[in-house]
Amino acid sequence: MTPPTAGARSGAPGRPPDTRKDEQILAAGRALLLTGGPAALTMEAVARSSGVSKATLYRRWPHRDALLEALVLREAQPLLDALDAAPADAAALAEVLERFLDSMLAFVTEPAYQAYLQAIAALPQPQADLQRIWRLGPRQAIDAVAALLRRHAAAQGRAWPAAERDAEMLLGMAMGLELARILYRQPLRLADEGRRRRHVRGVVRRFLSGAAPGAAGDDPGRAEP
Repeated sequence: MTPPTAGARSGAPGRPPDTRKDEQILAAGRALLLTGGPAALTMEAVARSSGVSKATLYRRWPHRDALLEALVLREAQPLLDALDAAPADAAALAEVLERFLDSMLAFVTEPAYQAYLQAIAALPQPQADLQRIWRLGPRQAIDAVAALLRRHAAAQGRAWPAAERDAEMLLGMAMGLELARILYRQPLRLADEGRRRRHVRGVVRRFLSGAAPGAAGDDPGRAEP
């Protein structure tokens, strides 16, 4: 489910909130976040860039952290929604994983996201913000893939005890060295749609041939968090 766009809204009784202002604020916040990282996201900068008053901004998001979380979830949730399934067989699982990984790589290789990663690396950023983005983005992706693997195994009457470890391995296989290429400003391998989809199919095929649910009670070990 897509999260609400604003954290806390108030207005005149009987008068619906102006969603256009929400969109103005979120668009301005996204632009600031992508070009300068979380350090660039201040309530003053968002109000100025969006053309709304600070009072209007604070009525919708009571503090900056709420706005940052809304922005991160707005990007992450559509990707994670693709994992909201319970595939009963390997073919269905492969289809869900391919769709998710293709969408994830398409997002990561967008020029705007590349600029964001480069800003994160180049400019000092508040550690608390980076932790929050990690928790709502990459960490949530690992957890969602692991939950998908467990649901798939449960549909077969089995368990997938190392689901978290295997989920992280799958994401690493799919990402390859693209993040390093972005940070070092090198040409990307997976920006081309056809090449990206072939890569994703190959990754999922290799992953599913080597990682499989075990019998209930098996525990091959858990990855470090």
